[in-house]
Amino acid sequence: MKYPALFGIGLLMLPCLAQGNAHTGIDKTISCHYGQKNPMVSGEAKLSFKNKTIHRIWFNSYFPGGIGQLGFICHIDIKRGDKAYAWQDNDLGLTVTAMETGDILQLKHDKKGYWLDFAKFKTLSKYCGAGADLPLDVFIPLSGKLCKIRLSE
Repeated sequence: MKYPALFGIGLLMLPCLAQGNAHTGIDKTISCHYGQKNPMVSGEAKLSFKNKTIHRIWFNSYFPGGIGQLGFICHIDIKRGDKAYAWQDNDLGLTVTAMETGDILQLKHDKKGYWLDFAKFKTLSKYCGAGADLPLDVFIPLSGKLCKIRLSE
């Protein structure tokens, strides 16, 4: 064996890798992806839960550029406890408010899944590159891996 020390380190790390999300306390993650042709956009959304409560909201949307043009990305990664956001749980779901801008992200749920409502979360300079835009809303199903998105009214 050419590098026995690396093999030994790898063996020591196996228990850590086997724990998965145990060290983060994450109980469950649901996710989905989407893509459409007109306008061309693709992306994914994830919700992570701790003790049956949403702990993290993660969203990524990609708008490819045309010939000779760069593409743009919208990215949101919000964790409970992040001081830049205020989290308020309610009967229908959750409201997350960006402290700096006042933008509001509504998250509602029903028996089929979760709706991320971005209608009042539109400070593009913070979340999106020029030319990109957040969808109005995204549905993350409890079963299945395909999101439903609504880009405009």
